Amino acid sequence: MVSLKDALLQTGGLLTARNTTNTTMLVSTDVVIIGGGASGSHAAVRLTDYGQDVIVIEKQSNLGGAVDSYTDPMTNNPYDFGVMTFVDYGNASGFFDRFEIPVSARENPTLDYLHADFQTGQLLPNYTGPSWDQEVAALETYLAIAEKYEHMLVPGYWDFPNASDIPEDLLMNFGDFVEKYNFTDALPLMFSTTGLGMGNILNKMTMPVMQAFGAQMARVMMGTQSSFSPSSGRNQDLYDAIAEFLGDKVFYNTHAVNSTRSDDGVTVTVWDMVSGQETIVNAKKLLIAIEPVATKLAAFDLDGHEEEVFSKFHFSREYTGIVSNPSLPTNHSVTNLPYDANYNTYKTFPDFNFTTSFDCVDYDSDLFRVIMVGDEQFGAEDAKGLAQKNFKTLARSGILPASNQTHLKFEAFSEHGPMHDSVSGEDLQAGFIQDLLGLQGLRSTWYTGAAFSSNYQTILWQYNEILLPQMLAA
Repeated sequence: MVSLKDALLQTGGLLTARNTTNTTMLVSTDVVIIGGGASGSHAAVRLTDYGQDVIVIEKQSNLGGAVDSYTDPMTNNPYDFGVMTFVDYGNASGFFDRFEIPVSARENPTLDYLHADFQTGQLLPNYTGPSWDQEVAALETYLAIAEKYEHMLVPGYWDFPNASDIPEDLLMNFGDFVEKYNFTDALPLMFSTTGLGMGNILNKMTMPVMQAFGAQMARVMMGTQSSFSPSSGRNQDLYDAIAEFLGDKVFYNTHAVNSTRSDDGVTVTVWDMVSGQETIVNAKKLLIAIEPVATKLAAFDLDGHEEEVFSKFHFSREYTGIVSNPSLPTNHSVTNLPYDANYNTYKTFPDFNFTTSFDCVDYDSDLFRVIMVGDEQFGAEDAKGLAQKNFKTLARSGILPASNQTHLKFEAFSEHGPMHDSVSGEDLQAGFIQDLLGLQGLRSTWYTGAAFSSNYQTILWQYNEILLPQMLAA
């Protein structure tokens, strides 16, 4: 992980070179929120409900974070290529209701599957995957174990045990955990739905894998817990409604450049990247709703203890897109698996850096959803380049038919940033979670987001329902 010192040096040169207007605005508020993704947007709404004045600082031109919706200009049909569904957790359905957004179970097209090794261009003709009955039986086994630890992990870490009491299961290598409880037949489903952001889950620790595919996701797959999305087929509808509700409380295309934090309040200087407007925000409290990594926290005057805690995090990077090319087969999913998976061991998965698949978004559509996953150094151009490279490998091998276009066209592209924050088992046993929770409230600063909870949007909302009253009472 980049150190805070290096991050400050990296960003400092950029900040001194930024163009600003001649005047600096000065505003005051109760809570300034950094980040308008799932956590920050929801927190802004709920704090407003509590009678608080808020300002949201969002670097993008819209709210929603990992929610990405693309509208096909040819058909006017919307397609999501980030968050696909919302798990019915806590008051999730009520949150949609308050914005009068109808929801329903998402209906995905039934696709034919081609399994191929994207590195070698080899087709996996014998790979079939487990039967549904096998998957359900394995999921039942996994769920019985995951539910024992669910309260420790979601919606936050408030019930996480002290170092000496951490269950051995959570600290085990996940491959060993699978062997211990014998649920191998669930692995392809776990990986292909939400586990893929971890890379090869079998060489990771069990706790972060269980956070990526937890008990709630197992219940959704088994049909005992529901999930839904806007009936419009466009997940962005929710965050557009939140944006309308918040109005000018959101500063778009804006990021923090420096701050001063104390027990008496905070001052955050922000810069609009489009207009060049600089604004000084004075607030009673600061709520950080972005990933706590060095390059993103450089503006927030971290002390040595805060830097030490956050520096222990490791994460992956994920990028999503909508692509097109005549060689991509309509009504198909071309899925990446190492060739050894051809023998149906169900324990072979790609690892960083990799493209997950090319999935046709709708019947007879020429648009395909693509996800690229990598390590901490995996950049946006790396992701696009890898997808192009993998596509060419598949085309040269004959898995994809030849066409007169040799490059993918990215119709849409999104960076989901650092994800699946995790620390080592040694750090957990040294009291990392307790140190992390101890940062809440220091120098009028509070934190929400996946590093303190989960990558699932609705679980993040429920985390806020617990955190925000604590913040307001402090």
